[in-house]
Amino acid sequence: MQKIENLIRIINDVSGRYGLKLLYIDFTDITLISRIGLSSEIFIQIYANTKKDKLNMSLIVNDERMYGTDKEGGFYHEHPFENPSLHIDAKSMNIEDFIIKSLGILKKLNLF
Repeated sequence: MQKIENLIRIINDVSGRYGLKLLYIDFTDITLISRIGLSSEIFIQIYANTKKDKLNMSLIVNDERMYGTDKEGGFYHEHPFENPSLHIDAKSMNIEDFIIKSLGILKKLNLF
């Protein structure tokens, strides 16, 4: 897992390249929580814990997860857009790829 300071740089870089606002960020030397998006109703939440090797990312619209990926215990799973309550085995996804996929979902919903 990358260091927290590297994740912060990535978040700042990709949010700027895709026209997203940094809505919230809080971090320690081992944890990070960030929200980037269009508004307080439409955003991507990123949570990382380097000690636990955990990276969770969720697309949130009006307080509901529309899509997400989690890495827990060394394994990734996906919460698909079609049914976000499911857990489907998945391969690793980096922050930029997650943002691209989330923006595609928002376009389908006419929200981006």
